[in-house]
Amino acid sequence: MLPGLLSLRRLAVLVLGPALLSLGGVAGGPPLAPSFTPPPSASPLVLIEPSAPAASAATSTSDLPAGSADRLERLADLVVDAGAPGVVLARRDGGHTTRIARGVADLRTDRAARPDDRYRIGSNTKTMTAVVVLQLVAEGRLGLDDKVVRWLPDLGLDPALTVRHLLQQTSGLRTDTMVFTPPRTYENVRYRYFGSGELVRLALTNPEPRPAPGTAFEYSNTNYVLAGMVIEKVTHHPARVELARRIFRPLGMTDTSFPVASPFVTGSHLRGYLPLTEGEEPYDTTTYSMSWLRTAGAVISTTRDETTFLRALFTGRLLPTSLLTQMMDADTFGYGLGLFPVEVPCVPGGVVWGHNGAVFGYDSATFSTPDGSRQASIGANTWLLDAAGELSPLTAQVAAAALCDDVPDPATLRSPQLTRPSGAS
Repeated sequence: MLPGLLSLRRLAVLVLGPALLSLGGVAGGPPLAPSFTPPPSASPLVLIEPSAPAASAATSTSDLPAGSADRLERLADLVVDAGAPGVVLARRDGGHTTRIARGVADLRTDRAARPDDRYRIGSNTKTMTAVVVLQLVAEGRLGLDDKVVRWLPDLGLDPALTVRHLLQQTSGLRTDTMVFTPPRTYENVRYRYFGSGELVRLALTNPEPRPAPGTAFEYSNTNYVLAGMVIEKVTHHPARVELARRIFRPLGMTDTSFPVASPFVTGSHLRGYLPLTEGEEPYDTTTYSMSWLRTAGAVISTTRDETTFLRALFTGRLLPTSLLTQMMDADTFGYGLGLFPVEVPCVPGGVVWGHNGAVFGYDSATFSTPDGSRQASIGANTWLLDAAGELSPLTAQVAAAALCDDVPDPATLRSPQLTRPSGAS
């Protein structure tokens, strides 16, 4: 059992369903997660480096705008003060990246968080999956308006469902993917391996009526599990191979991996913790099989690699301009194709694009200016809950605020997507 933890049903709702969280503000009241005070050993760490992947030596802040590291530290402290044991935060400006860490990575050993610590990025994975699908579109091997049953005929899917509907989260498939429906629980599937087809068949057992594809937005991990299956059908390779071949290796993302079979986070990393009631020990969720998320949220990465990925995307290295434009078409549903916008008045153009993710014990987000000149990424090793027990948008708002040249109130940064996806979001 998980003593004092949210009920398993409540946990499933937070993981799988929209938490009705607006990126327009943080609800008032104290967080339900306990506030962790870093020990003296957990002093802030700063790395300022050229953007080339091979560089990692710490140096002075003189090469970057004055106070940039200080700004990041002040923003990261907002997340630590709200209850996260540790936070890693980075901002990339063209040829330079500033990465900082606050708090602790491991509550058992009191190891200080380090700027290069890895963490589970949850549904930031979806942006990567969408890029691979769109690369196949650019190559003429797949069409955004292809019917999914053309590629996956044996799953019992709606014949009207298209590839675009999957990436746009308008498939009609429900948020509750039925993965944690009894007798399956958070605890007894920790080490269980789910195949892609099994996940889709479980999702289709949801008895709720489904809207017609293309008519309504509903965030569901099943959409991106299916997108991964389409990648595998078209390429005849596992999705992990295509992610590595098309994104991780060409961009030098050496600390990024897609471990759907292994439950472990390797290398230097933040340990993940679920928030408990006040006075109880946090529940360590670091070791957990991510096969239940696969191409919807299984990637492990770092702030450096995440900013590298978004810079490549928004500077035209990964997709033709016409397809990047389609990724950013969020006018109807507030969500594009694996990306969503956040209004950030203090950056050129007043809007940034990216994604966020919250998977057991980890909360993260990554955003870029549309011109690709600035990127920011954040990873925290717990969920932040508001007074109503919902996932707080603070972590994502801090990542967006890191793109400013001042320190705005993160709660002033708004998204037209009125419901924040939770779980691998």
